[in-house]
Amino acid sequence: MMKTIDKYLSRLENFLAGGCLIAATALAVFAVLLRNITGDVLFWSEEAVIYLIIFSTFFGAVVTLRHNEHVAVDIMPALLKGKAKKFFVVLGGLATLVYAGFIAYLSWALITEPFSRTTITPALKLPLWVVELSLAVGMTLFFIRAVEMTIRALRTPATELDKDVLAEEAAAVGIDVEDLAIVDDGSDRADRAHGDNGGDRLGDGGTDEKGGDR
Repeated sequence: MMKTIDKYLSRLENFLAGGCLIAATALAVFAVLLRNITGDVLFWSEEAVIYLIIFSTFFGAVVTLRHNEHVAVDIMPALLKGKAKKFFVVLGGLATLVYAGFIAYLSWALITEPFSRTTITPALKLPLWVVELSLAVGMTLFFIRAVEMTIRALRTPATELDKDVLAEEAAAVGIDVEDLAIVDDGSDRADRAHGDNGGDRLGDGGTDEKGGDR
């Protein structure tokens, strides 16, 4: 059940976020080419591109939440293990639920305000509530995704939440955690061997630079 919800919700999020961004890019390119080739100007294109990017931003925030890539202070979950870690993961999910639900409620309430229904945009002549839908729909999807992630965290065994923080941080910057290990190369071994054989001028009973006894 949850896998099915996640599947179709992911498709919807990708379609909305990607579709708005592609539409904004295509419209901007078309407007520039039209102006340079024919001299005609789409006076409404700039406003439309701005609104499409706004929609894409709020829909993209849901995609970012799905991949758990929002900025977060996760010191406690990273240091803890087992049930203690699961507690903080679930607590973070519940806090996200409260925040997203509150903002979504206010967003839909804003659309019903007379100001939103009577005010129109300068170029497209759209009612303001059409633009405000970006926040309302985006935060509603954000809330639904937060519900799915919180339920998933509750159902996941505590042992499966444990992760190698060092490995994840290394992967985030594109390196292998094994590359962080200190490897003794040949020069290091040669230096130590040279010191063991009395080549170190500070060694007891060694030889000096000229080979004479000190």
